[in-house]
Amino acid sequence: MENQAPDIKDYLKIIKRRKKFVIIPFLAIFLLSIILSVVLPSVFRSTATILIEEQEIPSELVRSTVTTFADQRIQIISQRIMSRVNLMEIIKKYDLYAADLKTKTEERILDKMRKSIKVETVSADVIDPRNGVPTKATIAFILAFDSPSPSLAQKVANELVSLFLKENIKSRTESADNAAIFLSEEKRHLKERIQEIQAKVAEFKKNNLNRLPEANSINQQEITTINNQLMLLDSQERSAAEHKFYLEGQLAQIDPNTSATNAVGQKVFDMHDRLKELQAQYPSLISRYSETHPDLVKIKHEIESLQKQIGSSADIASLNAELTEKKSAYTSLLKQYSDKHPDVQKLQKEITALQQAILDTKTQEFTNNEIKPDNPAYISTQTQLAAVDSDIRSLAQSRTMLNEKLEKLRKNMREAPLIEKEYMDMLQELDNTNNRYRGVDAREMEAQIAQQLEIQKKGERFTLIDPPQEPLEAYSPNRMVILILGFVVAIAGGFGALAMAEVLDSNIHSERTITQLLGVPPLATIPYLENHKESENRKNHRKTLLLIGLTGSIAAVIAFHFIVMPLDVFWYKLLRIIGTF
Repeated sequence: MENQAPDIKDYLKIIKRRKKFVIIPFLAIFLLSIILSVVLPSVFRSTATILIEEQEIPSELVRSTVTTFADQRIQIISQRIMSRVNLMEIIKKYDLYAADLKTKTEERILDKMRKSIKVETVSADVIDPRNGVPTKATIAFILAFDSPSPSLAQKVANELVSLFLKENIKSRTESADNAAIFLSEEKRHLKERIQEIQAKVAEFKKNNLNRLPEANSINQQEITTINNQLMLLDSQERSAAEHKFYLEGQLAQIDPNTSATNAVGQKVFDMHDRLKELQAQYPSLISRYSETHPDLVKIKHEIESLQKQIGSSADIASLNAELTEKKSAYTSLLKQYSDKHPDVQKLQKEITALQQAILDTKTQEFTNNEIKPDNPAYISTQTQLAAVDSDIRSLAQSRTMLNEKLEKLRKNMREAPLIEKEYMDMLQELDNTNNRYRGVDAREMEAQIAQQLEIQKKGERFTLIDPPQEPLEAYSPNRMVILILGFVVAIAGGFGALAMAEVLDSNIHSERTITQLLGVPPLATIPYLENHKESENRKNHRKTLLLIGLTGSIAAVIAFHFIVMPLDVFWYKLLRIIGTF
């Protein structure tokens, strides 16, 4: 059998011999396709086309706060709409899947409805205005819903379209509102931060007013002024010291008490004259009286007292002589050196000590004798000396104050670089925060404009250009395609069964096969002789096949009339097609 090369006659003989293997599978498969085309329920699809329109105002003038692409936003809205809550509301509203609700779970019904909703984007080749590069852009999308009922398909599609349009407006409005609220809150935080930094800067300037960079020039001027004042004080102190030296010299040479007279007009001697007088009287008295005589004892005591007082005066005289010598030496040194020279300062201290010693001696003398000076010249000089001492103390106090102020200014100058760094850091932070505040303020204004853009529906929007219609024809199943495919599959199944039967058959049915097997042709061929019964069976079989074919044809015509299109319409279309040729 492997070496056989059958021709067309052999194939025809095979078909004739095994025609039941072709007819039975063909009829079974084709009949099944007819049944499927009739039995399968019709599914109607209601579709709507929604156009994605760009915003009316150019984006260069008003920038939208919605930054997602159209197809991405469509997918997001689809997920929101196909949530459990929304779908269950639609199912309850239109009483969808009433039979399935009794037997199936809610999840399976929701999955079935999600599969019935179709969202397809429509893209077009456009030129990107930003860079001029050709690209694809989503310009529209198609929303459809499949249902066994045409009216339900339209109603649910309308409901879905409304949800899409509302959700798009809601999402864009919320996006603009959220952007405006976020920027407003950020602006408030930045304003509070600016106020905190400003308060911190003000407190810092209050605590370091004289150490700030802008105070350096003022501090330098004050230092120069104080140095000039110190130089002036030096001059004033030298003048006061010289005046004091002069007054002290004058005061040392003036007798604090003036000559006085008694009630009878006799002169009252001073201590020196009185001592001389008593010393002159003492020898004459001692020659006349004994040592215990009251007059002699009185004179003796008075002489001793006067000698003690005159001794103090002698000390004062020696101190005045030494003071005069020191002043002369001081005047000579000032001609050679400045008042800051160590020798000059040492001599000045010695002069001051001598002057203080003279004053202390005189004060002690006056205190011991309980005698107040009554010489006007002495009193005037003493008053002038006290005024000079007061001036010197005032000048010393001023010097101390100026030195303290000078030291404070120098300390401020030393600490200024560290204060300046911290101060500049604070100012830099304040400047950066102000820049951020101005940027956020500008973006907030843009967000508010974009918010008005969405409220007034001037931004990118979805526009329904083709509303859902009630479908007049079923979307699926395609019964004609089922019939055609069933016919093709039936033919393939019939001939496939024929080929299988022929392959599995090991009988010899032709002379050529015997010749190929034996190498010699057969002597004679006796044809098959059928009897009367076989002839009758063959006729009946033909009649049966003819009846089945006629019945199938009538069924196909009826199915075509009710499923595909009415026969009169088909005939009218056929005549039109023939007429066009």
